[in-house]
Amino acid sequence: MPLRLARRDLLKASLAGFGACLGLPARAAQTTADRDRFGGWTELEFNATGFFRTEHDGQRWWLVTPEGHAFISWGVNHYHASWWAQDYNRDHWLRRFGAEEVHDRAWNRGFREAALADLRRLGLNTLGIHTNATMLTHPPGQARFPFVAPYEPLVLSHYLKPQPDAYTDIFAPEFEALCERTARRVAAPYRDDPMVLGYCMADCPPLTDNEAEWNGSTTWPRRLRSFAAQAPGKQAYVDCMRERYGDVSGFNATYGTGFAAWADLLAATDWRPDQAPANEAERRDNAAFLLPCVERYYSVARAALRRADPNHLFLGDKINGDTDGLHSIAATTSRYTDLVNTQHYARWEGQRDTMDRLTDVVGQPFLNGDAAYTTPTGTMPNPHGQHARDMAERAIWTREFMENATARADFVGWHMCGMIDTANTMPGKEQAQHQGLMTTRGKFYPEMEAAVRDISDRLYVIAASSG
Repeated sequence: MPLRLARRDLLKASLAGFGACLGLPARAAQTTADRDRFGGWTELEFNATGFFRTEHDGQRWWLVTPEGHAFISWGVNHYHASWWAQDYNRDHWLRRFGAEEVHDRAWNRGFREAALADLRRLGLNTLGIHTNATMLTHPPGQARFPFVAPYEPLVLSHYLKPQPDAYTDIFAPEFEALCERTARRVAAPYRDDPMVLGYCMADCPPLTDNEAEWNGSTTWPRRLRSFAAQAPGKQAYVDCMRERYGDVSGFNATYGTGFAAWADLLAATDWRPDQAPANEAERRDNAAFLLPCVERYYSVARAALRRADPNHLFLGDKINGDTDGLHSIAATTSRYTDLVNTQHYARWEGQRDTMDRLTDVVGQPFLNGDAAYTTPTGTMPNPHGQHARDMAERAIWTREFMENATARADFVGWHMCGMIDTANTMPGKEQAQHQGLMTTRGKFYPEMEAAVRDISDRLYVIAASSG
């Protein structure tokens, strides 16, 4: 039976957290005393499998480290090495790392050691999916910190503005072959790497009509319905519409078409513009056909990944927590994933309501794979995330969410966005910026450092109090 803390220990920890909220100094994060080398809690043991996994102990969900200890993934995103090498901070980091140029041996070594020192200083335990620093995660088997690995058969991340060709025919054998090639290339080399938390696919891929309209993209239903008759995706679309309407006349009424039979729709190519639905019936049709598309996408992608790497968690896409189709999409994807991986920029109450609506539908733990609270500055006038009036309020919101979420029996982690500031002079960040826990030159914001370290210190005490 897993061990539990005594009530006096929980009370002691809770009072310490209350003191921190009053502005008392935060205790140093306990990164070694009761933690294994992955950041897992040695006071609560499960079977060790050599890889990260999930387990429900009868009271709450946990991630479990390769050594068999309870784990809450308290991590950070955007460890992009290039963000330490911008025009406004490159010279600083070259001097700091004792390097002559970016990515020379001294720079890579200095970056790696500084990153590991900062992560340990904060008590964090995971590098989120948005990490582009090979010196931290490569080569396979040599990583020194748990990380989320990429597996993207299709390039559908919202920030890449996926074009129509990205929405390939997922019902076709060619998609199966694509997933196999991708899994063999990116996952097979890591199948025995204990530092891989799991694999994540796209970042908030636009799936619904509303998302497509907001992103300037498209959807599988709008693409596949105009393919040629021999396309498996077109055949799947016609089958779905036949099931929904029965007689083709009802379909014609929705779309203003004149098909005499379903075979005529099957044979028709480019019969409908790739644009927003003309009426609510069309929007409902698209939503209905989207679900078998998502199921096919996930079932094939997961099967290929499992053949290449049967050992690690499958996190699926980082699903947009604000999408209008979240309930039905998560109900579908959770049949194939090991947890529900979301991106949700909302205060605690909003995220709580979302998890409450989904928990009985998905039957899995939740991981917030990317979110932040931020404070605009002169060089970051529009940082991603809900804007706090100052760093003190930002720290309060951060603490509020993580304490309350971790106390849930179905929550297993948050990967914050992110570690280092960007500036509006950085290419691509002119309109919106990423704010970190430290400035562009590595100075931590004191309020955020205190909040993060305090949460790190009490992480497993909070989690053990649930249920």
